[in-house]
Amino acid sequence: MDPFRKRKKKYTPFHAVSSQRELWRLLINVTLCLIGLVFGFVYLMNGLIIGWLLIAAFTFFLLVQFSNPTDYDI
Repeated sequence: MDPFRKRKKKYTPFHAVSSQRELWRLLINVTLCLIGLVFGFVYLMNGLIIGWLLIAAFTFFLLVQFSNPTDYDI
């Protein structure tokens, strides 16, 4: 038997499951970032300085969600 011979696939390809999982992860992360931005605006409208920190942090996290992973390669 050839050890490098390809096996027959009897299951759903992993990339199909992975892409759906990545989509759900992206949607959940974007939703949480938007909720954090709303809290930041609420704190800012109440005159609390922590609103700026929340807006800055969740804006950064939102931008990271849509950036290319190769941008962070060293």
